[in-house]
Amino acid sequence: MMNKDRLKELEADFWRAADSLRANSDLKASEYSTPVLGPIFLKFADNKYRQRAAAILAE
Repeated sequence: MMNKDRLKELEADFWRAADSLRANSDLKASEYSTPVLGPIFLKFADNKYRQRAAAILAE
Protein backbone atom coordinates (compact mmCIF):
# COMPACT_ATOMS: atom_id res chain seq x y z
CA MET A 1 0.00 0.00 0.00
CA MET A 2 1.21 3.48 -0.79
CA ASN A 3 1.38 6.10 1.94
CA LYS A 4 0.74 9.81 1.39
CA ASP A 5 4.43 10.74 1.29
CA ARG A 6 5.18 8.08 -1.34
CA LEU A 7 2.15 9.19 -3.37
CA LYS A 8 3.35 12.82 -3.32
CA GLU A 9 6.82 11.65 -4.38
CA LEU A 10 5.34 9.63 -7.25
CA GLU A 11 3.23 12.58 -8.35
CA ALA A 12 6.31 14.83 -8.32
CA ASP A 13 8.18 12.20 -10.39
CA PHE A 14 5.37 12.18 -12.96
CA TRP A 15 5.43 15.99 -13.22
CA ARG A 16 9.24 16.01 -13.62
CA ALA A 17 9.00 13.34 -16.31
CA ALA A 18 6.28 15.26 -18.15
CA ASP A 19 8.25 18.51 -17.91
CA SER A 20 11.39 16.78 -19.16
CA LEU A 21 9.52 15.15 -22.03
CA ARG A 22 7.97 18.46 -23.02
CA ALA A 23 11.22 20.43 -22.76
CA ASN A 24 13.75 17.93 -24.09
CA SER A 25 12.05 16.43 -27.09
CA ASP A 26 10.91 17.54 -30.48
CA LEU A 27 7.56 15.87 -29.90
CA LYS A 28 4.33 17.77 -30.33
CA ALA A 29 1.79 17.74 -27.50
CA SER A 30 -0.38 15.33 -29.46
CA GLU A 31 2.55 12.90 -29.67
CA TYR A 32 3.37 12.74 -25.97
CA SER A 33 -0.09 13.26 -24.55
CA THR A 34 -1.11 9.60 -24.79
CA PRO A 35 1.66 8.17 -22.58
CA VAL A 36 1.27 11.06 -20.12
CA LEU A 37 -2.52 10.98 -19.95
CA GLY A 38 -2.70 7.19 -19.62
CA PRO A 39 -1.44 7.05 -16.01
CA ILE A 40 -3.58 10.07 -15.12
CA PHE A 41 -6.67 8.28 -16.40
CA LEU A 42 -5.74 5.11 -14.51
CA LYS A 43 -5.42 7.11 -11.28
CA PHE A 44 -8.81 8.72 -11.92
CA ALA A 45 -10.39 5.31 -12.56
CA ASP A 46 -8.79 3.89 -9.41
CA ASN A 47 -10.09 6.78 -7.32
CA LYS A 48 -13.61 6.31 -8.68
CA TYR A 49 -13.47 2.56 -8.07
CA ARG A 50 -12.27 3.00 -4.49
CA GLN A 51 -15.14 5.40 -3.84
CA ARG A 52 -17.66 2.79 -4.98
CA ALA A 53 -15.85 -0.45 -4.06
CA ALA A 54 -18.07 -1.31 -1.10
CA ALA A 55 -21.23 -0.85 -3.17
CA ILE A 56 -19.79 -2.88 -6.04
CA LEU A 57 -18.78 -5.74 -3.77
CA ALA A 58 -22.17 -5.66 -2.03
CA GLU A 59 -23.93 -6.29 -5.34
